[in-house]
Amino acid sequence: ETKYCAEEIEPLFSLSVLISNNVVIRMLVGTLLASALLVQSAVSQQCVSKLEWTTSGGQINVNGQPLVLKGINYFGFETETYTPHGIWSYDLNYYLDFIKTNNFNAIRVPFSLEMVKNNPGNLNINCATNPGLCGKTSLQLLDVFIDRAADRGILIMLDNHRITTGGGISELWYNNEYPESQLISLWQSLVARYSDRWNVFAIDLKNEPHDSASWGNSNAATDWNKAAERVINSLSSFPGLFFVEGIEWGNRLENVAQFPINTGNASLNNRVVYSPHCYGPSVYDRPEFNTADFPNNLDAIYMAKYGFIVNQTGQPVVVGEWGGKAEVGSRDETWNKWYVEWLRSKCITNNFYWCLNPNSADTGGLLEDDWLTPIPRKIALTNRAQPTPTTFVTSNGQICITPGAFPESHCQAGGQPTGGPPSTTTTSSAGSTSTPSAPQTTTTAPVAPSTTTTSAQGPSTTTTQSSGGGEVTATAVVVNQWLENGSPVKQYKLVIENGSSSQVCSVNVKLNAALKDKWNLDELSSDLYRTPSWMTIPPGGTADQAGYVAYGDSVPTVAAVQNC
Repeated sequence: ETKYCAEEIEPLFSLSVLISNNVVIRMLVGTLLASALLVQSAVSQQCVSKLEWTTSGGQINVNGQPLVLKGINYFGFETETYTPHGIWSYDLNYYLDFIKTNNFNAIRVPFSLEMVKNNPGNLNINCATNPGLCGKTSLQLLDVFIDRAADRGILIMLDNHRITTGGGISELWYNNEYPESQLISLWQSLVARYSDRWNVFAIDLKNEPHDSASWGNSNAATDWNKAAERVINSLSSFPGLFFVEGIEWGNRLENVAQFPINTGNASLNNRVVYSPHCYGPSVYDRPEFNTADFPNNLDAIYMAKYGFIVNQTGQPVVVGEWGGKAEVGSRDETWNKWYVEWLRSKCITNNFYWCLNPNSADTGGLLEDDWLTPIPRKIALTNRAQPTPTTFVTSNGQICITPGAFPESHCQAGGQPTGGPPSTTTTSSAGSTSTPSAPQTTTTAPVAPSTTTTSAQGPSTTTTQSSGGGEVTATAVVVNQWLENGSPVKQYKLVIENGSSSQVCSVNVKLNAALKDKWNLDELSSDLYRTPSWMTIPPGGTADQAGYVAYGDSVPTVAAVQNC
């Protein structure tokens, strides 16, 4: 399965260059600019002894004020260096000053469970440029990172990015070495460690569940939403926000329509934030990026994935990763510009951009490969997405909050999302785009999901005999539907029940529909698909990890069953 989000590239070698004079100048200028940003009108400023986090009407509130969040990802703690990258050469303060100077008010900090458990020392730090950091363990370095961010009025979200430093991002939230109980224990240790840090405002429970990860109520071993509920309940002492990503590398939250996060505790539920990840062609060149109506076709796709959540559940949506190389004239630049406008039109501009680091393979970062030079076109994207974030300043033991402003007037308190971003016309030459003109109104917002099966073409359940005896049943369940150019588009969950006495390894199924998108289904031939081999179904069991978006009605037909 191709990964939907960026993989970090580990540094091949450590740089040993000391900061040059021009870098010192940059640091001084950055510090002056950062100080200048603090000189703001105090007319509506609120000073408090602690931050209190709640949500309402799809917004995050801090002490009763809407949070306008402009976040950045800065990775490294989750890798084999166990440190934020770049400090093998340069001063950590330079990067934090850069973040502050460019008006970011939050950092998503990836870490690994292995780092928290083992707390390694002997870290790769340039002691000449970071004299106060050498000799520290990884957790002690994280302490300093959080405290220095606090000094600059920057919030921190801790992100459980990997289980171990090697092997990439795990499908599930646990493995044999790190069972769920240890995941909870390590999260509890972090929450306790930073209970007195005012700026640790959120925790991202698990980065990018994928492949075997599911969202529903049928398999305790794979249902990520149920695991998230258990983890949140175990961290009830944490006063901040709980970020929950979707499955399939974080970007699929369709099943929130049927299975919203419900901890059984109203206070905990109130602090749940859904956090999709979304990337364009530079990360994964999906079919929808290669159509004649790209990028205008993406509105319906993203509405089906997570755009409906705020209106349907009232819970906030914060994009935890987005970005890309956005090279001039490329389709990725087209996607990035369109996506920013889409976020603005849907009032989903609270975000964390991926990333500061230049050594992210398929996205790059806000800095050039020298780790010093900003990339203006990318910074402009982040400024367009969130130009006026909330600011925080500490003074005399209090935290002073100056409200920000969402970029679109209809997104202020009581406003409603618009139908979509301005339409963009693409030409066949070098991915160029014309200037956005009028709003595209051919796609309407999804209506409330239906939990019944479609019947327009007869029953949506079909069965076939298994070689192990008994029947295997496939059911298409409509979980969302909307109109495109006046024609119905429906999102289906494919539920397969094994009524036989043998374990089923895969099922071949005809969907009898024109597909717009699919997941956890391998295409064998025209309209014939197979469930992946990891989606085994025990006797009497059910699998519901597969799904698809189709034009109109779909009545699946089970064509063949492969028993284990």
